[in-house]
Amino acid sequence: MVNGVNGVGGVSDGGSSSVSDTVATTQTRELKRRRVNVSDDGVEAHQATGQPSLPGRSCFVTVGATAGFRALLEEVSTAEFLQCLAEHGYTTLEVQCGPDQAVFANRVASLSDDDKHGVAIHSFAYTRDMQAHILNCRGQAGVRPAGCVISHGGTGTVGEVLGIGAPLIVVANPTLMDNHQLELAESLEAQNMAVHGRIRFLAAAIDRIAERIAQGMLDALPPYSPPSFPVPAADRITLFDWMVLTCYPDELAAQMHIADLNQAEADFANQRRQQQQQQQQQQQQDSTINQENNGLLQLD
Repeated sequence: MVNGVNGVGGVSDGGSSSVSDTVATTQTRELKRRRVNVSDDGVEAHQATGQPSLPGRSCFVTVGATAGFRALLEEVSTAEFLQCLAEHGYTTLEVQCGPDQAVFANRVASLSDDDKHGVAIHSFAYTRDMQAHILNCRGQAGVRPAGCVISHGGTGTVGEVLGIGAPLIVVANPTLMDNHQLELAESLEAQNMAVHGRIRFLAAAIDRIAERIAQGMLDALPPYSPPSFPVPAADRITLFDWMVLTCYPDELAAQMHIADLNQAEADFANQRRQQQQQQQQQQQQDSTINQENNGLLQLD
């Protein structure tokens, strides 16, 4: 996996957490402007080398294939959110809307050009090629800067994004039963693998993604290499399995203990091989010395 991601502090409806996040969002406006200036300088430096200019950043929003997520679609189609994207150098917003594409399209149609802040918006209900949209958000040196994926908390989508290495914001859909997506989002953020985004505070999540892109140098990743198939036996605990296990800490601890034992066994076997190789080399050296000594004795 390529990237670890910083998280965003918790937010609730009302109360001190909401107030503190609002203040934090306000305080970041000047920082965002500074980051945009830094990004612009980077583009100028790239152009100064004689290389073709890179495209703007891309944001891909996906709500999944089974349930709608209107609250997320409504927020990413606001002038405030689009302004935040533009301030961070984004020029494209792609949105997989599920059953609510018509609703989203109507909201976009109501936006003025000023509301869009130069961000081109494309939407569709579903796609057969999620990987292509995710890859557009993965930075690659000399090809494109890193953007971000904003995803509902579906384990399949999250696993695919993490596997590709695109910056990720996970937004739990609270309308789903038992709110399992919230557990996943909190767990991923706690382990620095994704930003936990919250409705009404996605601009703060974009700020955190910008920080992580800068800290992790994610604009300059090598080309993406798909994993081999079939997966080697040692790697068959998949990202999906791991993310599910994070919701069951006792089982996760047991699996990690087993993995540690397996690693210790592998380390011991490797160490044993190295010792055997050293012994063989020493024996060969001793044999060579003996032959040389015998040759000298014969000369005498």
